[in-house]
Amino acid sequence: MKTFCKIISFVFHPVFTVIYSFIIYFEMDSIYNQMLFLAAPKIYFPLFSFLFLMAVFFPLLTVYIMFKNEQISSISIPKRKERLPVLALVIIYYSMTYYIFRYWNITLLNLMQPYLSFLFAGLILLLLVTLITLKWKISIHAASIAGLAGGITALTLTAQPIINLQQIFFINALLLTFIGIVSFSRMYLKVHTIIQILAGVSLGFSSVFSLVFNQFYI
Repeated sequence: MKTFCKIISFVFHPVFTVIYSFIIYFEMDSIYNQMLFLAAPKIYFPLFSFLFLMAVFFPLLTVYIMFKNEQISSISIPKRKERLPVLALVIIYYSMTYYIFRYWNITLLNLMQPYLSFLFAGLILLLLVTLITLKWKISIHAASIAGLAGGITALTLTAQPIINLQQIFFINALLLTFIGIVSFSRMYLKVHTIIQILAGVSLGFSSVFSLVFNQFYI
């Protein structure tokens, strides 16, 4: 069971959340995506590559360098205070990513607007988690998986019409199930208390869902 929980914690590490959101969003056969791929048929791979580089590779590289320089005690960053400089750097990477996607969205006639609101919501969630971490250890795993579920649920409701709606509903159901699995794994590994996990789930789902549902971004 411990091995299973460690695998779940790795697969659903917060750094991978934005990649999962990208893959799921562009699996939606919505009018936005149809028009986007009609206007720019080869845009998927450049978008994915840039997102992976800025939101996954650089943050992981930063954590590795900090660990090698003994600025953090573990790759998993279990100590609350050690998370703060990492979160600050991730906010910088994520802000740069959002800015570039926002520029691309303008050049592509706002056809990425629904996903842009998701990226903005992720940035807001990251800021909120960082502010809370200044004083208290919240579960970032729980916040990120719940944010992913909340964002995809909101996109499902707002990016209509979606031709493969049944498939997307199934993905939504899986994500809601994974909230429970990830939460259990973090508790089983004794990384977080149930209060820290519930706080992460509540914050992640509510903040991302509300921002994406209202298509809010700046």
